[in-house]
Amino acid sequence: MTAPTLTVVTPSFNHAGYLERTIASVLEQDYPALEFVIVDGGSDDGSVEIIRAHEQHLAWWVSERDDGQADAINKAIERTRGEIIAYINSDDHYMPGAFARAVAALERSGAGWVAGGSLDLFDGDPPTDLGVWQPAPPAASERRLRGRHWWVLAPWHVPQPSCFWRREMFEHHGLFRRDLANTFDAEFMLRLALAGEEPELLPDDVLAVRLGHPGQKSGDRGRSRAEIRRFGELFASELDPRERRMLRLLAPPVAAWRAFRETLLDPGLRFGGRLLERVPASLRPR
Repeated sequence: MTAPTLTVVTPSFNHAGYLERTIASVLEQDYPALEFVIVDGGSDDGSVEIIRAHEQHLAWWVSERDDGQADAINKAIERTRGEIIAYINSDDHYMPGAFARAVAALERSGAGWVAGGSLDLFDGDPPTDLGVWQPAPPAASERRLRGRHWWVLAPWHVPQPSCFWRREMFEHHGLFRRDLANTFDAEFMLRLALAGEEPELLPDDVLAVRLGHPGQKSGDRGRSRAEIRRFGELFASELDPRERRMLRLLAPPVAAWRAFRETLLDPGLRFGGRLLERVPASLRPR
């Protein structure tokens, strides 16, 4: 059987320190029907030289100013032809065999998209292993007073580097929102789920590595929180009357908890974890 064409897009801006590994992780998949494109935002850190060194393996590439990450990816989707689409940021990378496993799951399930697990690392020498993010269905985000309002409040999403979409998902439901800088991927996933297009989940199949580092864009938690607050207005029309009432009732306390967790609780737990590393294993609390 002929393998379906897979379009892989790498948006990049001044990530020369990571870009080589990202490119290698795509090319080493040895996928027989690969359309690989890189959309660079006009980097001045040596990224262009790295891209040129690999251009014989690329369908095309460009380095020019754009309107952000979502704009770069959308530009690539509109100019490519793959039946299946994935994107990998220039500081993340794929695990060996990821393409074959993802495409096989799509064809086996008939789903509109699939989502595998992602290994979370924080950059360092050696990198810090933060564990595997295993995707879960939208209903797993629900708490007491169950309903789809929790999908919006959480908001529900799965590991982006391990997602592979059929092209018709974009044709039927639209492209990524250009007005969301940090959460456009989560918004698109939620848009699909609320339209009845839940992914085929591969929770035990780690397809990619998400690399955290001090300069990553998603580190701007304040901007992410502001964008997540918009999800209520963006998706309220998809909910039933009860779910809309619950959304209005729960949104303020959920937003306050998220701000507390991200600004105080999580940093405190990380600091405590670093202190425990200095305590002999025999004396550490269980």
